[in-house]
Amino acid sequence: MKVRFLLLALMLSIGCGSCGQRTATEESSKAPPGPASASTPVVSSVRILPDAPTRDSELSVILEGQGPSGETVQCEYQWVKNGEDLPGETRPALGAGAFKKGDTLQVRVTPKSEKARGNPVTASAVKILNSPPVVQQVLVEPRVVYATDTLKAVVKGTDRDGDLIYFTYRWERNGVVLPEERNETLEPGRFKKGDTITVEVIPDDREVLGTPKKSNPVTIANSPPLIVSSPPTAVQGNVYTYQVMVNDPDDDSVTFALKSGPKGMEIDPKTGLIRWEIRKEDRGTHTIEIEASDHTGAKSLQQYALAVDVR
Repeated sequence: MKVRFLLLALMLSIGCGSCGQRTATEESSKAPPGPASASTPVVSSVRILPDAPTRDSELSVILEGQGPSGETVQCEYQWVKNGEDLPGETRPALGAGAFKKGDTLQVRVTPKSEKARGNPVTASAVKILNSPPVVQQVLVEPRVVYATDTLKAVVKGTDRDGDLIYFTYRWERNGVVLPEERNETLEPGRFKKGDTITVEVIPDDREVLGTPKKSNPVTIANSPPLIVSSPPTAVQGNVYTYQVMVNDPDDDSVTFALKSGPKGMEIDPKTGLIRWEIRKEDRGTHTIEIEASDHTGAKSLQQYALAVDVR
């Protein structure tokens, strides 16, 4: 009388020794029909799992067969890569690292009992598929962002197969996608003070897309006003004037203050006009420091030396 045995991955059983459970296959191999004595163990089918393996998969075996009644059946395994036996790979599982993308894998299984040895059966070949690229980290730089800055997506990605990775960028402002912005940079003019910016990156190895990954949001900070005018640094005569000009990227209102200067010099806090009536005793070089600030307290300074020649 014959006893049927079924082996699943990584089981050590009476049926057929040890059997693994990972790595792909399209369909199980069937043992060729032929006469077998009642004392000869038979493997009727062999299949490799999982069904869609990559180079990070662990391959294993699932099989069915028959063994003599009352006898323990063991199985011998030999893994085959690209048509050649893999030395030393004689377990029911084949670990990641023994193969790479594009390799074809099979396993040859030979059943044996206490009294007889069965015919070997080889599983249908499975092919190691492409591993998708992975985005590990996405950052937006600079970390402190102003309306005048160019933003850049800094991406760290890997591909297990060593394929070149291409990235697609999707910028969002205040949760709304900017459909025309597909580059790794986002130029000034696309955002303003108070906006929240994120970027989502999709990796692509030209075979398959990886899982998108989004950066943490960055908020556009208040920009300080910039003094853009150049002062006259020498003067002859009795009156010195200088119209301070500023540019505030956020269009905030700006006030002016004279932080240091000679006695009698004044600045209009609203217009930034400096006026100074020069006396004979003012002859020499004076240090001038001007401060421009917006309503949030963000400020910039301009400092220069002023030479006075009074005759």
